[in-house]
Amino acid sequence: MIDEAEYKKMIKRCLRCSICKWIPQVQIKSQKYASACPAIDVYNFHPYSGGGKIILALALEMGRIQPSEELRDIVYKCTECGNCAVACKFLNTLEPLEIIIRLREKLVDSGYGPMPKQQAYIEAVKKKNNAYDELHEKRTDWLPEDVKVDPNAKILYYVGCTSSYRRKEMAIAAARIMNAAGVPFNILKDEVCCGSPVLRTGDVKSFEEVLNKNLDLIESKGIETVIISCAGCYDTFKVDYPLHRDYNFRVLHTVEFFNELIESGQLKLTKKVPLTVTYHDPCHLGRNAERYEEWDGDVVHLMPLVSINIPEKPKRTGSEGIYDAPRNILKKIPGLELVEMERIKEYAYCCGAGAGVKSAFPEFALQTAKTRIEEAEDTGANTLVSACPFCSTNLQDGIKDKGSKLKYYDISELILMSLGLEPEKLKEATAGVA
Repeated sequence: MIDEAEYKKMIKRCLRCSICKWIPQVQIKSQKYASACPAIDVYNFHPYSGGGKIILALALEMGRIQPSEELRDIVYKCTECGNCAVACKFLNTLEPLEIIIRLREKLVDSGYGPMPKQQAYIEAVKKKNNAYDELHEKRTDWLPEDVKVDPNAKILYYVGCTSSYRRKEMAIAAARIMNAAGVPFNILKDEVCCGSPVLRTGDVKSFEEVLNKNLDLIESKGIETVIISCAGCYDTFKVDYPLHRDYNFRVLHTVEFFNELIESGQLKLTKKVPLTVTYHDPCHLGRNAERYEEWDGDVVHLMPLVSINIPEKPKRTGSEGIYDAPRNILKKIPGLELVEMERIKEYAYCCGAGAGVKSAFPEFALQTAKTRIEEAEDTGANTLVSACPFCSTNLQDGIKDKGSKLKYYDISELILMSLGLEPEKLKEATAGVA
């Protein structure tokens, strides 16, 4: 995370090379899937790219442009997927994503951010503790009667807003898997939003209010481990929370936790699942889930705009995201074949839903999803799999709008199948069929 001084230095150091628009050259498999930035792919005008937004940040800082609705419209047409930041590390030492995030903060401070529909869900988070403006007391309505919850457990399943209210099948699958493995877990009946959708808009003050409410609640329960199935919640807990407030519990995404259970033999996958699947790496579980490393070195200035760090400052290249665990799980499911897309792991293309884009610019989100769907189709897979409720919603919207024959499952649903249990969507599909 960069401070104000580093921000002002970085916006002057952009080389205008446009490398942020592409995945690194050595990773390119074809011209069709060489791009990295959803915004530039859809709007095809330089200001929408990572480098373009850096130029806007510099122009704003120098007083050449003023905060405006036009500027806001460009800056918020970004999923904050982090692909530009990974690409930039191959030639420069800038943090384009961090610059975009701080640029949004400046727009909020000047009264021009966030977008109206994003402000509406921020108000919903403040008033009802969720971004969907649903009743707080219905937060646990997803919980089936057959699922056992242990109120004394030291493991907490933090469900998140989207799985609680929209992608209930993911919450149900995760809970049933833990029951099948004999893992005692608790949930919070008064769980509140993690704050991720608030933070991504640049409203840091509102985010910190949510963060403190959340951590106060969890710490009051004496929780030792928090299990999360939402990639956005996971990234927020693991990467963003420590930048604002420390905590003492362990944080794991369900793919990490379930992979541990499978490796230890506590969870046995025995039933064949005859599918050919391709896996979509969520941005918040992949490159953006790489934690910041502390650095306490010196900056040595060699000449104007040229300096070196002693010792070398750690780079967030995205390579420390969660990539092996989901693939290990898929490879352990009998009868299942995994085929990969061209852009994977830290170079994966975004689903299009992040950073408030799904609410403020739904057509942008949908177009990006359809681009990813086409890449999945080109693998020859019949099923697309991921591990994030936001990706689940947007990718399924893309499948429907594109008329794709791909099926979609969260990875937890495939685990259920291999345990001999039926996911909720299959129950719904066969309900009433003789």
